[in-house]
Amino acid sequence: MVVIDNEIIGYINLFEKHTRVTVKDCFIEDNTLVFLIPHGYIKKALGPMGKNIKRLSSMFKKNIKVIGFSDVPEKFLSNLIYPVKAKEIKLEGNDIVIVTHNVRDKGQVFGRDKTNLKRIQSLFSKYFPELKIRLE
Repeated sequence: MVVIDNEIIGYINLFEKHTRVTVKDCFIEDNTLVFLIPHGYIKKALGPMGKNIKRLSSMFKKNIKVIGFSDVPEKFLSNLIYPVKAKEIKLEGNDIVIVTHNVRDKGQVFGRDKTNLKRIQSLFSKYFPELKIRLE
């Protein structure tokens, strides 16, 4: 069950009012607000030259990250690891495997002390609890 407090509801309402895009989920990560929106609406949410996000960022006094949600696990995982481009993302049983181009990309997905991978796994498992992420 997702618990949303009044602060998050306020962020969601302002985001939807200024961008005219429906928010699927919102949470705070460090000093960053992360909004999960339908995949096809990212460009609309950003606005021309990123104007909407810049305005909201100054209003909230926080950095903002927008992630496109997809019902297809491979596409959603690709959106989560952006800007890293995976060579291939494939399903193998209960695992979803990320194949990277080189060691540098793999390191970016892992992050220091696997912080990025843990964050990605926790968000991914919220919507696809049966799948585990594996890197190759």
